[in-house]
Amino acid sequence: MNRKTLSKSDFLKYQTCPGYLWLWKNKREAVPEEMTEDVERRIEQGIEVESYARKLFPNGVLIERRVEEAKLETEKLVAAGTEIIFQATVITEHGLLAMADVLVKDGDKWIIYEVKSTTEIKKEHIIDCAFQKVALTEAGYNISDVNVIYLNKDYRLHGKINPEEIFVTESINAKIGEIYNDISAMTGDAIDYIHKADEPKTCSCRTKTKSNHCPTFKYFNPDIPDYSIYNLTRISSKKVNTLIDQDIVNITDIPDDFDLSEAQKNQVTAAKVERAIINHDEIKKILGSLQFPLYFLDYETVSTAVPIFEGTWPYQQVCFQYSLHILREPNGEPEHYEHLSQKKDGHPIPSLLAQMKGDIGPVGSVIVWNKGFEMGRNKEMAKAYPEYSDFLLQVNERVYDLMEIFSKQHHVHPDFHGSNSIKYVLPVLAPDLSYKQMNIPNGCIATLRWYESVAKPMSDTEREKIYADLLKYCELDTLAMYRIYDHLIGII
Repeated sequence: MNRKTLSKSDFLKYQTCPGYLWLWKNKREAVPEEMTEDVERRIEQGIEVESYARKLFPNGVLIERRVEEAKLETEKLVAAGTEIIFQATVITEHGLLAMADVLVKDGDKWIIYEVKSTTEIKKEHIIDCAFQKVALTEAGYNISDVNVIYLNKDYRLHGKINPEEIFVTESINAKIGEIYNDISAMTGDAIDYIHKADEPKTCSCRTKTKSNHCPTFKYFNPDIPDYSIYNLTRISSKKVNTLIDQDIVNITDIPDDFDLSEAQKNQVTAAKVERAIINHDEIKKILGSLQFPLYFLDYETVSTAVPIFEGTWPYQQVCFQYSLHILREPNGEPEHYEHLSQKKDGHPIPSLLAQMKGDIGPVGSVIVWNKGFEMGRNKEMAKAYPEYSDFLLQVNERVYDLMEIFSKQHHVHPDFHGSNSIKYVLPVLAPDLSYKQMNIPNGCIATLRWYESVAKPMSDTEREKIYADLLKYCELDTLAMYRIYDHLIGII
């Protein structure tokens, strides 16, 4: 029998859903494509973070081969007395495959350093580092300590990246000790599972909430409709299990006396009656309280693990673009204003703020979708640019979140599928507008394209094409808010 290996990422798949791992190792064509542009960018950022972390170990030797060749090279370096190895690789007798980001000699023992492109240590980091220790120990390495190197959230870029300052190193060996035996046993179970001859028939995700479903959920659960019990807002796993035990998966089959929250009841009722449930009085009261002119505002931001602009920090959401539709009076026509920072501008925020202060007047409600995001960016920019602080904080005092009409259940429609996202609300209330045919169809792609325009070599023609697509995308975001507002005005 061809012996399969189990890597750290494989093991994490097993923990997510054993069936998912089995398909990944034995029937890859059944696993949906996972390498999206967004995933590729995260991988690129992880590689960049790791390259900076290696500067903390100036005498390290990098193994650039993979799997069997990397294992052999690791063994040669260890035999030659090399004390710091990057990507040290082991393949155990039972099939565990591990590549340590940094392996450092510690007398007659070794220390593992794993590099994470996050600003904190997460639960899954403890698990995957425990896997690394299990594998290296099984391969004959005496491990004295396991450390995580992660990004310092308090770091601010001034000049060039300083590896000594941008990283935090923390031992998690004690935490690993608490789960080591369990992880060791589970690796054995996972190895056995991927070698099972028969394809699994069920998926453990059936009893989990939607956010915890594995990528192969639809494959294992073809009976689940696109709009199901898993779409119920804030549904608990306990309620999911109760409904599954009763063979109830369709939202319209939920009994009227089933214990649901008020929001969940409204959602189920709307699905059963197949029409919207609208609190006209509350919507009228809310919209009537808004002060003209109305400013419909949306930001686009870029967030990088390693900061690229002076004074910024890891994963800061740096604003590079805004769109603004202004409705100066009831029954008027909206005016559109916009700003897009370009490569030639350097740091994107100063030029953005200079124009926005002129575009947004001192009175009038500022309408956004999901106010925590825009208000958070305004607070950050107010702190970084004191000359705009009064303006930005005053804008925050005037913000109204249009999403709240939907999140607070004043307007519930079965075709929203339990979501308050503008991507679900817009097709229902303004079906003539769509993101689907756009070159930039969502915020993730907008971020990627803008980053490429400032960080990667390209022709002026290519760059101008990106800028045109970005302007078109962001304009639709605020036009969408205006059209939703206009629809609501029309039904009250």
